[in-house]
Amino acid sequence: MKNLFKFLLVAVMIATFGFGAKAQSNANADMAASATVLAALTIANTHAVAFGNLSATTAGTVYLNPKLTGSTYVGTAAAVGTFTLTGSPNASVQLGYPATIPLSNGATGTMTYTLAVNGLNENSQGGSGLLVPTGNLVSVQLGGTSGTSTKYYLWVGGNLGTLGGQETGIYTGTANFTVTYN
Repeated sequence: MKNLFKFLLVAVMIATFGFGAKAQSNANADMAASATVLAALTIANTHAVAFGNLSATTAGTVYLNPKLTGSTYVGTAAAVGTFTLTGSPNASVQLGYPATIPLSNGATGTMTYTLAVNGLNENSQGGSGLLVPTGNLVSVQLGGTSGTSTKYYLWVGGNLGTLGGQETGIYTGTANFTVTYN
């Protein structure tokens, strides 16, 4: 009986471990990981947009040119909005902003402000060009001709359409500008 027990134990072990083993094929691959850490990216609003004092009966389109030339039906105190972006030299960044924002006089009067944004990697408003976003995003390059500059400049104007019969008041609204590295 003792021999039979040993025989069965050996038979079970052979059946379990000896014949149950199958050939296996293993494959593996390595993946490298990296990260580039750049200087802090900032955007600073250095001046707000101001269309100035306007007549409620203005028949033409109120337009504030980001270059300040060719503006129509704006008040004498009109001023473009300005921003300065700062980051790593010559870095590509993605700028986001809305195409339009609502302005309200705090009562029942509203109007739509359509933004026009010019930009340049040098502080030269007259040399800036109109940025044309895809959706609400546009890519720009920090830095000027020196190759070491860390800045990009924005000039913001736009239009309010015609004001024929517009309710009087001080109209305000906010446009949110964002910036991220590409």
